[in-house]
Amino acid sequence: MKRRNVLGIIAAASVGSAALEPLARLLDGLDGKDLTSVGIAEVQAVEAAADLYTRMDLAHGGSMAAAMARGSLSWAIELLDRPMTPPVRERLSSAIGLLADRLGWAIYDAGDTAKASRVLTLALDNAARGTDRDLRAHVMLDLSTVVTDSGRPSEGVEILRLALGDERISSAERANLHAVAARHCAAAHDRPAGLRHVDLAEEALTRPQPASSPDWARRITVSPGHHDSALGLALFALGEDTRARERLSSAMVRLDSGRTRTGLRCRTRLATLHMRAGDLEHGEREARRAVQDATGVRSRRISGDLQMMVTSARAHGMNGLADELTHAIAQEATTSADA
Repeated sequence: MKRRNVLGIIAAASVGSAALEPLARLLDGLDGKDLTSVGIAEVQAVEAAADLYTRMDLAHGGSMAAAMARGSLSWAIELLDRPMTPPVRERLSSAIGLLADRLGWAIYDAGDTAKASRVLTLALDNAARGTDRDLRAHVMLDLSTVVTDSGRPSEGVEILRLALGDERISSAERANLHAVAARHCAAAHDRPAGLRHVDLAEEALTRPQPASSPDWARRITVSPGHHDSALGLALFALGEDTRARERLSSAMVRLDSGRTRTGLRCRTRLATLHMRAGDLEHGEREARRAVQDATGVRSRRISGDLQMMVTSARAHGMNGLADELTHAIAQEATTSADA
């Protein structure tokens, strides 16, 4: 391209009026197919993508993260066909496992359990080829949740039993696995087993925690308030209202600001627990705050949690509040659809 033409295109682009080539042609050669080998730089790019989508998912829900993560995962998988040293391949496998796990979880959160299960199975296969045993266990935890929410909670518990059989996982991830297993047991109507898993989770938390953890674990498993939230959700499902309220309240105090969705899952349950206990004023305040905090969050699970809270309000004679919340939720949904 002549120098004058280049300067003209740049000048036009600077004011948003360039006549560019079709996007597909502009991106030719940027798909990584010209790589002769894979090194740490490429692995770090996959890890950075996984970290970005993790933060997006935790803050805004699955729909937004899923839409952006697919291309990154396709590029990352293509790297596996390139030459690389065994240590790089192991680290790349873990990075792809993490990225696929984040995409699968985002797809699940957006409501597609069948596709989520397939992507999470891909994540597990890659994570198992890496050296991060906590990541392998965590992918199995996510798979167990998808299976449980598909109506097969006993299978979900069995997946976690397989994960717990690995003695190399950390006490922090072991506590997480037991807490989620307790919730699955509640879904399977096996309350005694659920309470045993709660006890095992609390026991695991008394053991020495890892001196250092991977970035993904610091954002999820070992982040402040995570275990309180996991145990609070389990105790709520098991009908242990007093203990659930204690754990969920502790989680709300400790959770990082980026854990928007987790905070909402806790707050909707706290609102419901206050209503059950007859503290309608406190329940009303938490319910209004939950609807407010849910603005901009695209998550099928949060939508379900909000509806659970509305149903609880009606069950406790708070019909005016239920109508108000229903209107606010519908208005937000309409605004999001129009955006």
